[in-house]
Amino acid sequence: MEKVRAAATVGWDEAVEFAAEAFIATGVPPEDGRKAAEALVDADLHGTVTHGLKNLRNYVSGLLDGRINPRPTMRDVGGGRAARIISADNGLGHVAGHVGMEQAIELAREYGVGTVFVRDSNHYGASGYWARLPLRHNMIGFAFTTATARVAPWGGREGVVGNNPPAWAVPSRVMEPGADLPAPEAESMFLDIALSVVAGNRLDIYRRRNEPIPAGWALDREGEPTTDAVAANNGGTYAPLGDYKGSGMAILMAAITAFLAGAAFDDQRERMTGTTNHWFAAYDVRQFADPERFAGEVRGLRQRIQHNPPRRGFDHVYAPGDLENDNARRYQREGIPLEQFTLDELDWVAEHTGVRALSRNGPSRQR
Repeated sequence: MEKVRAAATVGWDEAVEFAAEAFIATGVPPEDGRKAAEALVDADLHGTVTHGLKNLRNYVSGLLDGRINPRPTMRDVGGGRAARIISADNGLGHVAGHVGMEQAIELAREYGVGTVFVRDSNHYGASGYWARLPLRHNMIGFAFTTATARVAPWGGREGVVGNNPPAWAVPSRVMEPGADLPAPEAESMFLDIALSVVAGNRLDIYRRRNEPIPAGWALDREGEPTTDAVAANNGGTYAPLGDYKGSGMAILMAAITAFLAGAAFDDQRERMTGTTNHWFAAYDVRQFADPERFAGEVRGLRQRIQHNPPRRGFDHVYAPGDLENDNARRYQREGIPLEQFTLDELDWVAEHTGVRALSRNGPSRQR
């Protein structure tokens, strides 16, 4: 997880309001704008700065110049009893994410398991947000998305598949109906990972800082290791997570998502917008096990992990999701830290949408 070099901090409510107003100013319906804003800022709240407000300018510019449809007609185009296929009509990925996962939750409530594939979509932010949505309904969540083909098959030089991040979330306490964001996931275990060594947006952070990337993150166009983020994005590729294992997972999961949805594989996309595919699934715990017992087992597992004696070089052992949950609790108290390049992007958004600039405080003390 990238450590934020905070130039300022913002409150959750203020950040969501700013992003929502920016989306609405481009023609996105108010309800959709609010949902998209919550999904976007949630990434920053949990410390996943690669997928948060730093990307708002990209979404807004796509909406303003017509590359993204602000008012899509999302519709079912296939599926069965416990499955759906949805066309997102080139809408915001954050809106498509809500539609897809909400349908998966409804299907799981009826059938125990709900699976939804979404095609014709766009970048939906952090997969972890979508995997955690079912937690509010005492369900297990899964989310996966395709991405630009920047990962080569193991041993190859040219990108064939995206770094396509899957995410899983399991509840460790029974939620009250209608539990609101961001509290429900505070005690959950979840994992959100790119299938490259790091997310592509993390390389972008190093590029913006004008710093070399660590060795092992990327390859240049000749397939040689590079520490130059520009070279990695200029015909190069991202190193797969776990070598052949990561590239194999990315390829197979993207194939399932694209081919079941009747969409193009990552390296066959004819354009960058409106061709992203998502996979959402929800599992209703109560139809498999007693929810209280299940949650208690997850809590016990998390505690055993946390109490595992750390080896040399480590001062603490974390369960999946601990770092993100710690960030969320802290940033709710102290404000969400933003780097200067993110503030610059948000100023651009304010200027080009006519919304009031985001109010900000001084940098928080980083531990």
